[in-house]
Amino acid sequence: MKKILSLIILTIIITTGCFKKGPSNDFDKIVKKDSITVGVKTDAKPFGFINEETGLNDGFDIDIAKYIARSILGTDKNIKFISVTPHSRIEAITSGKADMVIATMSVTNQRQYFIDFSVPYYVAGQTAAVRKDSGIKTFADLKNKISIVVMGTTAEENLRRVVPTTKIIGFKTYKEAFDALKEGKGDAFITDETILSDFIYHNKDYKTLKQKISIELYGVGIKKSKDKKLKEAIDIVISRMSKDGTLNYLRKKWHLD
Repeated sequence: MKKILSLIILTIIITTGCFKKGPSNDFDKIVKKDSITVGVKTDAKPFGFINEETGLNDGFDIDIAKYIARSILGTDKNIKFISVTPHSRIEAITSGKADMVIATMSVTNQRQYFIDFSVPYYVAGQTAAVRKDSGIKTFADLKNKISIVVMGTTAEENLRRVVPTTKIIGFKTYKEAFDALKEGKGDAFITDETILSDFIYHNKDYKTLKQKISIELYGVGIKKSKDKKLKEAIDIVISRMSKDGTLNYLRKKWHLD
């Protein structure tokens, strides 16, 4: 009799909704926990870096994250930033360590097998940093020379397409890669022009090539899901930022125009 009664009570609980279901999608999960964990870079000024005066995350991507947080949660005080590298960005999303990644991540067909992207929020181009006295003027001059890239970026794939005979060596961070260039370990460092600009500004013996080998569309990376509620929400926010002038303002703020 007790077993029958227990089954009846369990049936009533289930049918009346006393067992509350948790959030069914990533957007609702973020709203319920009232916080967002965002993967960002800490070595890619002016997009994502640690402000030496405040010790806090700062940059163009950080401002994008704060705007998204204000739109979804009504505040940007509940953001947790975690550091990611080009090599660890996708894993941070797929493992659930980050709700989203905003880290100069280019939208590519290969990456879209593993994660979803928002609409692009920035358009960049890929080029090379070289010594001014190197004699290198175009990517054709890198034939049979050593090219430096950051692992996990699209630079290696683009280089193999444009200069198949160049020897490629990779490093984990942008600083390590540029230091390798200065130490003579390679003839050129290839990455997005926006990232190279800060290194060139502080190292007057170096320059970037005028030639670009790709167009890179930066998007917000999120977990791949059939439920597109989070993607749709971010897309709406970015579209609003474009229409209301926020993206233009941020580009000027971070000297990206």
